[in-house]
Amino acid sequence: MKEYVIKDYRKPYQNLYEMLKCSAEKYPDKAAIIDDSGEYTYVELMDRVDRLAGVLKHKYHMEKQEQIAIVMVNSVHIVEMFYAAMKIGCIAVMVNTKFPGKEIDKLLKTMDVKLIAADYMWMDKIDQTEAKNTVRGILTEKNDFDIRSYTEPAECTAGKEDTAVIMHTSGTTGMPKGIMVSQGNIMEAAYGYQEIQGLDEHAVTVLSVPIFHILGLSCVTTYFIYMGATVVLSKFYKADDVIHKIKQYRATHFHTVPAIHLELLDSKNPEKDFSSLKVMVCGGAPVSKEELEAINAQAPAAVLHQAYGMTETAGSGTLSYVSRGPLKAVPNVVCTVVDANHEEVPPGTIGEIVFHGPCVARGRWQLPALPGSDMYSGDAGYMDEDGNVFLVDRIKDIVNRGGEKIFPRQIETLLLEFPGIKEAAVYAVSSKKYGEVPEAALILEEGTVLDERALRAYLAHHLAKYEIPTEFRIVESYPVTQNGKVRKAELRRISEEAKNKSA
Repeated sequence: MKEYVIKDYRKPYQNLYEMLKCSAEKYPDKAAIIDDSGEYTYVELMDRVDRLAGVLKHKYHMEKQEQIAIVMVNSVHIVEMFYAAMKIGCIAVMVNTKFPGKEIDKLLKTMDVKLIAADYMWMDKIDQTEAKNTVRGILTEKNDFDIRSYTEPAECTAGKEDTAVIMHTSGTTGMPKGIMVSQGNIMEAAYGYQEIQGLDEHAVTVLSVPIFHILGLSCVTTYFIYMGATVVLSKFYKADDVIHKIKQYRATHFHTVPAIHLELLDSKNPEKDFSSLKVMVCGGAPVSKEELEAINAQAPAAVLHQAYGMTETAGSGTLSYVSRGPLKAVPNVVCTVVDANHEEVPPGTIGEIVFHGPCVARGRWQLPALPGSDMYSGDAGYMDEDGNVFLVDRIKDIVNRGGEKIFPRQIETLLLEFPGIKEAAVYAVSSKKYGEVPEAALILEEGTVLDERALRAYLAHHLAKYEIPTEFRIVESYPVTQNGKVRKAELRRISEEAKNKSA
């Protein structure tokens, strides 16, 4: 890969803890975190972080780059545990609290965890792990995370290149991969996001997704603490709770996934008032132009940014620079599109999207290293001559029908616009004649009966004949990963097994 011109923000910070410290010095009495238990100022958060870092270092003898498993929902506790770990250069292994105990056990067996920090409510899951018998301790709020045993402060020893977190992406074909995101990666994500979104210390956000995901951690929490802004947290997502808190705290920023945006859009809650929002961000899954317009209409004063990034890029990558506009690389990221030989392709040509720059993660735990500062996304797309980025589909989901490439995402978008279809998944199934053909599994709105003839006629107006799914299967639900992604390989297996049985 050639060298690229990437913006250097020349910020003075060497680690995430220094960002928190700077905000605490500038805005000591300002609310940093508001959660279900109360409000915590920057100076209060800083004090807790310092004490907890001292406990981790001097009582549990945690050394730089040793791992702490964090099994916690959104509260001030997960924030202070994260920053305490960052201060002494430890690695936070973020564990999805929705995992059953056996899955947590399986995940921790692949790690090298020395300490567990958990909400007490998850102890029944922790008890199912072998790690509970091998770690140096298990900290919960029941004993105030052992802060009472604090004796002396810990020196800040972390650097930009230190791994900050290991986050597990949702693998659709096997165990999730542990992505090693550095402190510098997360810092760079904040710099790029702030420049495009134009926020400052006056911003207030309501977080609707877990901090154990990259969106909740890097795209919101650490970004807001860097600015000295305010983050409002809830232990668990409920639409009515989010609606209430946006109104109560006059939130100015809201970044979430399309599913939540659309659930809030459909809500009939009379308390819904998004007039305070100035910035909205929607990312993590495809969303139609019509849906974006409807989401923006309920917060007319807000600029609605689309976002596309990866855990491997600390959540950063691209944003729309104008409301509902096309995606474009943030200033400290370069996007290119390459062919199967990793050669760049001309504008308008579909290939694999590649991210370059300081947001790209260090690597994957116990897997081959990532190639320098280049991150091959696995997504098919193209760029125009103005540098705008357009997503087409996941490369592995593309259907190869006798040499013709069919993009499921395009078909799914059309299916979702047909009356009565609630969810749609298009995937490849085997064909003796063509190798592969497209098939669709549909979840219908309650009380709907599918008119397949009308659906096929509708699709014929928008698609080539070979792109129309050969069969429409009505299902109650989809097989999904732990992070909610549809397992299309499993849909294919179920369909082909059913056909083989009936043959």
